[in-house]
Amino acid sequence: MDRLDKISGLAIVLLIITAVVLISSHMGEAGPDSIVHERKALAERPAVNGEMAEELKLIRTLIEANTLDRAEALTRELMQKYPHEGEPHMMMGDISMRRQEPLKAMPEYRQAVDLNPDYLDKKTTLFQGKKLKVAVKEALTEIEKAIRLNPDDASMNSGRKNVYYLQRKIAGSCS
Repeated sequence: MDRLDKISGLAIVLLIITAVVLISSHMGEAGPDSIVHERKALAERPAVNGEMAEELKLIRTLIEANTLDRAEALTRELMQKYPHEGEPHMMMGDISMRRQEPLKAMPEYRQAVDLNPDYLDKKTTLFQGKKLKVAVKEALTEIEKAIRLNPDDASMNSGRKNVYYLQRKIAGSCS
């Protein structure tokens, strides 16, 4: 063995010893299960209070019954009461989609996803990715039609930005 072989062998031994020391000193600190449990606890956390949960349940019932004006009024109240919660914005987007207005739904869905990114995480109970994907596709179709008719429409260009933003968020979400 020449000098270079001895130095490289010593370096390998030192690297192995260092790796063993680091691994043994950090064992048990964090495992993949702890992250999953933290996410589940966060996703299943109750709403800000019981009142919001009850109102959300009522809004869902109103949307399913096609009483959209009443559902919209209640949702706007919730948006004012809880400005940092994503659920009222998600409901407002659902109301717009039920009215066949995907362009009006996009800013609401964007706000909901910005306030609570778990709507795009398949590992949480809040996952809404499939619904958002369909809504984005419908909105993009409408925008493309409108832009073909009037290429200088500023509202369509801003709507397209919202749609593209949501597409990027959906594409980059956890799978």
